[in-house]
Amino acid sequence: MLQFLSTSTPFFAVIAFGALMSGRMGLGPEAIRILNVFAFFVAAPAMILRVVARQPLAEVWNMVFFGALSAIAVIILLVGLAIAQKVLRVPYLDAVSRGQAVVAGNFTFLGVPLMLAFLGDAAAGPIAIGLIIDGAVVLPFAYGLLEAGRGDGSFSASAWKLVRGTLINPFMLSILGGVGLSLAQIAIPDPIDRFLGFLGPAAAPAGIFALGLATRQWSGGAWPIRAVLPLVAGKLILHPLIVFVVMAYVLRLDPFWVKAGVLYSALPIAANVFVLAERAGGDARVIALAIVASTALAALSFPIASWLVTLWAGG
Repeated sequence: MLQFLSTSTPFFAVIAFGALMSGRMGLGPEAIRILNVFAFFVAAPAMILRVVARQPLAEVWNMVFFGALSAIAVIILLVGLAIAQKVLRVPYLDAVSRGQAVVAGNFTFLGVPLMLAFLGDAAAGPIAIGLIIDGAVVLPFAYGLLEAGRGDGSFSASAWKLVRGTLINPFMLSILGGVGLSLAQIAIPDPIDRFLGFLGPAAAPAGIFALGLATRQWSGGAWPIRAVLPLVAGKLILHPLIVFVVMAYVLRLDPFWVKAGVLYSALPIAANVFVLAERAGGDARVIALAIVASTALAALSFPIASWLVTLWAGG
């Protein structure tokens, strides 16, 4: 718990600072949109390209682990989308964001340091794979679904928007560039590396600061607990539970990889879910509150998940 709290303290501090500055110096709804565009289209791809290019993918890759986590994420996202839209009668764009919230964890900001703390030097493999799943599977797929929802209603137009949004976007292109450089063992030239290293780290603070602005501006009225609670429970309980069952009892992976999968899936909801929800014009208020709530509750649920899977592994 202390490890999680020490790692997540900057997250809450930036949210609080954004809430404090909300409404001041012209930081209104337009500022939220500008910060989200910067975080999503500018800073995050730079960060992903640099981080993935530095990973020794040829040495640490586990295809079964990657395939299992990716398939679970896509299936849960689609099931969550269907339930939100067909059962709860949530509009399509909001349903996509809620499906994404159940599988998209705050991996870059919280997952990387926590995996290093819990798994040690062996964490290089799960970290590289987790970054690629987030950047090349979950986020592009959710983005593609959102783009498909903007179609003219025909199947062909929607299908094309889904494919284009999934495969041709800043995250997928940065992932492909990083993977290519890693496999070719080509080092990024120093001036470019310095540029990426300067720009990339701004992604998380910008997105989280925008989240703080939005949380304060949308704080009026009753909290949509009925909408937030299923997202938090789905991300902190359902997602890691499914990953554990599939990896431990269906695929029978090595306990190290089972533990890595549970740690990956037990993370709270990622801030980029809010970025996409706000950009899509949906009900981003529910997502923003779910992110804050899941991060606070993960201070307890994440250590418990880690302890349980370690106990199962006999560690």
